Order: sequence, then C-alpha cells, then structure tokens
Amino acid sequence: MKKTFPFFPLFFIFLFFGCGYKPSSVYQKKILGYNIKPVVNIDPKNPRETIFLKDAVNDAIYTVLGSNVCYKNCDTVMEVSASSSSISPLDYDKNGLPILYRSKVVLNVTLTDKNKKVRKYTVSGIYDFKISTDSVLTDQTKLNAFKQASLNAINKLLAEITKDGINDN
Repeated sequence: MKKTFPFFPLFFIFLFFGCGYKPSSVYQKKILGYNIKPVVNIDPKNPRETIFLKDAVNDAIYTVLGSNVCYKNCDTVMEVSASSSSISPLDYDKNGLPILYRSKVVLNVTLTDKNKKVRKYTVSGIYDFKISTDSVLTDQTKLNAFKQASLNAINKLLAEITKDGINDN
C-alpha cells in the first residue's frame, strides 16, 4: 500500500487535466461574457407571470452563470419572452378531483452575444406539483408553478448555450 499511494494523486491529476475537462461555465462565458442585459418582454395577457419570469432570469444570471446584470455597455443582450404557459391536471383522487398538476412554459430567447452574433432558442420547462384534496388551486400556487417551470426552462437554455460554446471551438 505504501508503494502505490503516491501514484493515486498523480493518477487523478492526469485524469482531470489529461482528458481536457472544462466546466460548462467556461463555454457559457465564451458566448455570454460577464455582463448580461436581460430584457423580458411583458405579455399583456399574463403580466403577473412575466414579472416572475424576469425574476427567474435575473436569478439564473446571478446564481447559475455567476455573471452581472447590467443595463449599459453589456457584453450580451438576452431577450426573453414567454410564448405559452399552461397548467393541466395529471392525476385525480377517488372523487375525481385533480390533486397533481403540471405547469409548462415555453420561452423564446434571442441572444446577442459578445461577438454580436444573434442566436435564437426555444426552450420549455415543466414543473409538477401536488395540492391536497380539500384545497383550491390559488393564484399564488399558479405563479409559483410558473416561476419553477421558467427556472427549468432557463436551465435548459444554459445547456443549449454550453453546447453552442463547445461547437464554436
């Protein structure tokens, strides 16, 4: 055991650096840069949902990307609009009342990256949630479901941006 122990750290160093591993944030920063301007188009049919979408986009820029939200001299402009959103029942109790719902959001994103290249994405996100049999689906529950589905869609968007960052090599 004493003879093989010094080779284990060397093996792991070779494994991570020898294979060319890079975290996804490297590829995202290659396209997005460090200062991102989020533009969320307000849907006149669902203005309250759109405000939650703006919060979800800003949260993703800060937490997932580790970038700054800016409004002047930005590297990237990310224009987001919700093309559709829906809530539909998935499961019912023994009395025929819905107890499990699915919220679905489809986002259209136009991204003008730091090289002034325009990229268009369409991503969708879903969020399943349960309510108790004796409760009613409230507006707050619907808005929370919309926000969670939007966050899932934004995570898919970031995966698409990572894929484009890898392909731009």
